[in-house]
Amino acid sequence: MASFDALRAFGATAPPTFVVSHQMNRLSVLADIAGRAMLSTVGSPKTVAGVVALDTVNIASARNEVAGIPKWGKCAYQHAEHIVDFLASQAVSVAVVSVDRETDEWKAFESDATTLQDAIVLTSKKVAGWAKVPNVLKFILLGSGCAAATGHALGIDKRPRILNARGQHMIECSVICDQEIEGTENLEVFKSFWSNQRIPKSRLAAFNIDMRTSDVVVTTEQAEPALLLADYVAGLGLAATLPSPGKLPLPLSQEQALFLLQKIKDKGKLALVEEKFKYSYNEIFGEAMEIAKEFGDARIGT
Repeated sequence: MASFDALRAFGATAPPTFVVSHQMNRLSVLADIAGRAMLSTVGSPKTVAGVVALDTVNIASARNEVAGIPKWGKCAYQHAEHIVDFLASQAVSVAVVSVDRETDEWKAFESDATTLQDAIVLTSKKVAGWAKVPNVLKFILLGSGCAAATGHALGIDKRPRILNARGQHMIECSVICDQEIEGTENLEVFKSFWSNQRIPKSRLAAFNIDMRTSDVVVTTEQAEPALLLADYVAGLGLAATLPSPGKLPLPLSQEQALFLLQKIKDKGKLALVEEKFKYSYNEIFGEAMEIAKEFGDARIGT
């Protein structure tokens, strides 16, 4: 097994099974990132978001399950297996979103970032951390990862839910991210990414669902131990994309990671998204990028 393709093929016909325990009226979405979110792709071209959607009533039991478990980077196989067995049993859905940065678009990202940041410094006299390449990549990964997890949850979970006055199934979602994003301004930008990348209204309408995000929180595993679940999913997702032995020291081999992720897939709960980096600052920041280029052209002309 050499990649996610093997994971998609292996056991692909196994019928999904679901744990029927609670109504999915309140969903907690836990997210983390593995792999370096940096310009250089040497030795590590992949960056991965791991996201876990849990019934909010199960957050307390999740905290109990991770008590005494080390972080992914220092784990042994039995620690990862313990986490995966809990997810296969109790998670509503799990998403792994992998982005390969070895593309021409990624190489162009740096110059675009410089153009935007220079314009911001000229106009506001301060550096905009949210416009830096690593932060923008984190925004993209976390936003698309949370959307993939919630979308998969809505598609597979058929339990009865509370209805609103229009007869739609009501779901309240809270998003909890590990401290990949720091600073009030950066958090506000990420919230806008989440607003733009969450489940399209047309898909919600097809499911007859009224979904609302109650909060987006950035915190630490010390403050919210359940984030360790997302730490392991992101780590497993990264290990699953890299041949063993590789240039990065990882606690589990590719074969072990694929085998454990398969346990979640066998329950019908795993959403896999694997893509080449294809984004641009023009696409993401639109009018702000156009203005930044005008500033740059004006400076050259003076």
